[in-house]
Amino acid sequence: MSKATSSIGGITVPNEYQYWLSKESLWGWLFLLPSLAALALISVVPILRGIALSFYEYGGLREDVFVGFDNYVEVFGLPDFWVVMKNTLVWSFAAVVLMAAVGLAFAVLLNREFRGRSVATTLLLLPWTIPFIAVSLNWKLLFNYELGMFNGLLEVLGFGNGIEWLGRSRYALFSVTLAYVWRNFPFFMITFLAAMKGVPQDLYEAARVDGSTRLDLFRHITLPFLQPIGVVTTLLMSLWTLNHFTLVFVMTSGGPGNSSMVLPVYVYRQAFIQNDFGIAAAIAVVMLVIMLAYGMVYLRFYQEEVGGK
Repeated sequence: MSKATSSIGGITVPNEYQYWLSKESLWGWLFLLPSLAALALISVVPILRGIALSFYEYGGLREDVFVGFDNYVEVFGLPDFWVVMKNTLVWSFAAVVLMAAVGLAFAVLLNREFRGRSVATTLLLLPWTIPFIAVSLNWKLLFNYELGMFNGLLEVLGFGNGIEWLGRSRYALFSVTLAYVWRNFPFFMITFLAAMKGVPQDLYEAARVDGSTRLDLFRHITLPFLQPIGVVTTLLMSLWTLNHFTLVFVMTSGGPGNSSMVLPVYVYRQAFIQNDFGIAAAIAVVMLVIMLAYGMVYLRFYQEEVGGK
């Protein structure tokens, strides 16, 4: 069966591509050109520059020296790199799972009718509106050994003088993760809540008539409806978490040692503290590959689960 075609400007074009070559589409692309040019200038060019720099030994005032893949060989040979990689994966996995669980719990709560629900929703959304730098400084104060609220509560409850939350390797990454979860769980909450509003009430009523409990309703009706948006939201938040810098840098700077060091902060340390821009660029390219892999998975699930393709 041959495809339907038509002629545009003397060129035979399949009907499915006619729109892209139409006058309206070309005008649309023309109006997009300034934005695309700005995006290329602030995003694409620095990315390409970083990839190129990863193959050089940065000389600063001297001329850069081409070293090929030596920077990558050195990066993968650094013991610190694998510690940081492990921290990054643990931090991103734990943070996203906790955010999804807390967000789902509050979404289920807010999906019910009760007095003050709108006020509760607004209050629970507030963390999402606070800039990361403010969240970092406030949680750093909460975790302070001498003045922090958490150690004050431990002392009142009789659990000793307190814990060095940000000063001990055992607790540093956990503390940062807790602050990050508090800041970002409203994203999951409002997404799940919006999805719950789309569940047909007839299904719940029919299931109740059949004697289903609340747990049965949640397991067999609510969760299947939440699965598509849940998968997409989780992948998107995983991308953001893997690339997050501010909160970790302000609260611990990756310390003590490398106990809370994650890849974005590690790139910063290599570039601006160790002054090794070639190694930093190589690590950034490794991050880029990981992010692209996540991005491809995200787009695939988005098309299948949300786009219906």
